[in-house]
Amino acid sequence: MKSSRKTTESVLDLLFITLIVVVVRVMIERVAPLFYENFGLYFNDFIFKTLSNYPVTVAMAGADIACVALIVRRIGYGGRIIFRAFHEIVIILLWAFAGSVVLRAISSESASSTGSFFDKMFLFTLVVNLIFNSVVVLVTDVIFYYRWLNRKALQAEMEQRAKANYRYQMLKVETNPHFLFNSLNVLQYLIEEDPERATDYVRKLSQVYRYFLKIETHTVVTLDEEVNFVNQYVDLLKERFGEALVVNISIPKSLMKSLIIPCALQMMIENAVKHNVVSAKSVLRIDISCMALHICVTNNIAPRLNADSGNGIGLANISKQYRILFNKDIDFSNNGFTYRVRIPIIHSLPAS
Repeated sequence: MKSSRKTTESVLDLLFITLIVVVVRVMIERVAPLFYENFGLYFNDFIFKTLSNYPVTVAMAGADIACVALIVRRIGYGGRIIFRAFHEIVIILLWAFAGSVVLRAISSESASSTGSFFDKMFLFTLVVNLIFNSVVVLVTDVIFYYRWLNRKALQAEMEQRAKANYRYQMLKVETNPHFLFNSLNVLQYLIEEDPERATDYVRKLSQVYRYFLKIETHTVVTLDEEVNFVNQYVDLLKERFGEALVVNISIPKSLMKSLIIPCALQMMIENAVKHNVVSAKSVLRIDISCMALHICVTNNIAPRLNADSGNGIGLANISKQYRILFNKDIDFSNNGFTYRVRIPIIHSLPAS
């Protein structure tokens, strides 16, 4: 409904501009021959003669521009097209008549004319001024209209960015408690199995949460920062799984300054541990490498029978964040033996 109304308003704006152009064209076509027949002047000569008084010409143009600016400020392009068009036509008539009176008065004084003030010469001066003012109002209106369109487009883009940022922040709020929930589960297990390891785990967990505090206001981090964090996170996991978990990271140094969503790699590792058996008989191997334009996280598949398949908040949120911030997707593939996630490499943030 809203889109239909905006389309109608745009069509009315174009029709109004077209109407002014047609009127000006008809006036020139019909009146031009009369200038030559009555005064022996071609139309362009008459325009030059009439508008050669620069102060009057500039005053008319300035008044036209000022009035159009005032009308646009009060009425605007969002609606009431006929009402605004009426005011602009009044402006054209008003300043054309005022300019013609001044020009005719100057002409009468210089020529000591004793004829009627409102004669044919005044009429033709009025016609020229109507054409001149119509063109000035038209050009001004078109300039203001396209400035309005640009501001409207910029405002719409800013609103979209604000909405995207809001959604992104909401996703981050969901992701961090998700990590805490899983970490507390691990801590509970260690407290029951080995209190000393639980103490060490708490120490390492505090280091990980320092990273969370550091990136709290960051939408992206460098790949170097994320890899260092992942190494700390893997140390946490090894407190529980030992040699049953193997994580290999092989990323070229040239890519370490590229950008990544905070905790993206950590979430992929957490997902692999959560859904697969990790034991001495079934070692979980996770490889993080670079392939083409993506960072690839690959792990072998040994599905846990009691895995909670419905809790995929973390991965879903990371994927949504990439879509919101970069308009790119994270790819997931499963061939029955390995599970692979491909994360796009981001070299720079989109222009604001």
